[in-house]
Amino acid sequence: MYKNVPPRINLVAMEHEILEFWQAGGIFEQSLQRSEGKPRWVFYEGPPTANGTPGTHHVEARVFKD
Repeated sequence: MYKNVPPRINLVAMEHEILEFWQAGGIFEQSLQRSEGKPRWVFYEGPPTANGTPGTHHVEARVFKD
């Protein structure tokens, strides 16, 4: 099922191969069609906001950090 990954890989070539697969199969478009008319999901970046909306103190820390 999975391809063997050699110890040395060309990540750029691998990314292009994956993008070509997605484009040839219309994967993104299929995902939009399958979710049409269904409730929208919002994914916040990892903890501490993984289980809910971020608090002001989370937002401030990220703004100042970035």
